[in-house]
Amino acid sequence: MTEDKIAWKPAAMTRINSEDEAPMGFQRLVFVGIGMKSEMFEPNDPNNWKDTILGLKSWGEIPSDESLVEEIIHSERGINLKLKDNEEYWLAEFYPWGTDGRLRARISLATEESDVPLGGFSWNDIDFITLRKWNNSTIDVKSKLISAINSNDLQTSKEIVFKSAAAIGKFHKSAENARITPRDSRKWNKRVEKLEALLRANTIWRAPHTKDTVCIISIGDIRFSDMIDKSDEEYGIYFNRPRLSDSIAKPDCEFPAMRDFSSLLHDLNRIYYSCDSKLSIIELRESMIEGWRSTAPEKWASEKSFYTPRGGVFFWEYEQCLLDVIEAVSHQSGKPEPAVSMLREVPGIQRTMFNHRIVAALSFMTGFFSGNGFYQYIIGKSEDIVVPLILLPLTIGLYYTYRRLAPSPAISILRVWNEKTDSVS
Repeated sequence: MTEDKIAWKPAAMTRINSEDEAPMGFQRLVFVGIGMKSEMFEPNDPNNWKDTILGLKSWGEIPSDESLVEEIIHSERGINLKLKDNEEYWLAEFYPWGTDGRLRARISLATEESDVPLGGFSWNDIDFITLRKWNNSTIDVKSKLISAINSNDLQTSKEIVFKSAAAIGKFHKSAENARITPRDSRKWNKRVEKLEALLRANTIWRAPHTKDTVCIISIGDIRFSDMIDKSDEEYGIYFNRPRLSDSIAKPDCEFPAMRDFSSLLHDLNRIYYSCDSKLSIIELRESMIEGWRSTAPEKWASEKSFYTPRGGVFFWEYEQCLLDVIEAVSHQSGKPEPAVSMLREVPGIQRTMFNHRIVAALSFMTGFFSGNGFYQYIIGKSEDIVVPLILLPLTIGLYYTYRRLAPSPAISILRVWNEKTDSVS
C-alpha cells in the first residue's frame, strides 16, 4: 500500500529523510508541506512482532513476544495488529505520534464501564503501543445516533447524547480527585493563535476563561464512535488514540474538562451535518449539557464555565473546527464540514458579543456613579441619596441584561441550524 493511501499518514505532505533517533525496529517519519510539519514513527516490519518490540520497554499485561501477527489493519489513528498468543487474541494499537504523556494516568481514572489498554510499550517515555484483549463485538453508538437523527427520533437521539455526555462526566468526576492545576488561559489562547497562523485563518478568538475551567488529566479527542453501550443504563468510553492533528500542532499544555465536552459536542455537529433531519440541534445540545452536568463536577459544568464571553464551549468548538481544517489540508481532502461553515460564522458572533459590551459599559458607568453617590452620602456627608438609589437597580438590571445577551451554549455556532425549531418525537 502506497503512503498516500494509508489513512493515518498526511497524504498531501511530502516525506523527507530524518536522521533523528528512533527505537530499534522503528523508523522516524517526517512529513512537510503546506506550511506544516508532522513527525511520527512506523514499525519496520509489523509482521514481525518480536523484532518490533525488541527495543521498547513494556508495562502492564502484554502477550508473549512469540505472538503471531494474524492481521494488519490501517486505521485513521495508526496501525492495528491482531495478535495470537497461544489460543488468545490481542489487539495491538500503535501510536505513530505518541501521546501527551498522561496515558497511564488517564487509564487509572477510567470508569469500570470503559475499555482501556491492559498494557503497552514505550520508548524514552513516549507511548508506542498499547494492548487489549481482542473483542469481536462492534461499538455502534455512532450508527445508532445517526439512524435516530435521520429518522427524526428525538427521544432516542436525546437519550444517546445524554448518556454519552454523562459517560465523560463520570470520568471528569474521577479526575477531580487527581492532579488539578489552575487554568492556563495564556497557553490556551496561544495555542489557538498558532492554529490560526498555521492555516492563515481570517478569524481570531481569544478568551480570559473563568477560574473554574481548571487544568485536569483530560480525555482528549472523544467521539460518539468511542462510546460503549454495554449497559442499558450507562455508557462507557473506549479510550482511543490521539488524532492526526496532534502530530502537526502538538499540544504543549494541559486542558480543562470543557475541552473534552466540546470535542464530543463537535462530533455531534459532524453527525448532524451529515444527516437530513428535522430535529432541533438546540434540543440535542441541551440534552448533552444536561447529561454532562448530571455526572461532572458542579463547578466544571456550571453556568460560569459555559459563559461564552469568557470562553465557554464556543471557544473549544472553534479549536475543534481549526483542527478539522488542519487535517483536511494535510490530506488535501476538501473542505471539512461543518467546520468551514462554522468558522465563517465566527466573525458575526464576535461582532454581536462586542456590541453587547455597550450594555456592560453602561452598567459599569451607572455602578460607578451609584457607588460614588453612596460614598459621598456616608463619608462626604452629602444629602443626596436619591440619585444613587435610582442608579443602583439600574446598574443591576443592565448587568444581568448583559449576561443574558451572551450566546447560550445550547445554540449552534452555525446559526442556520438554530432556525430548526420544529422537533419531531
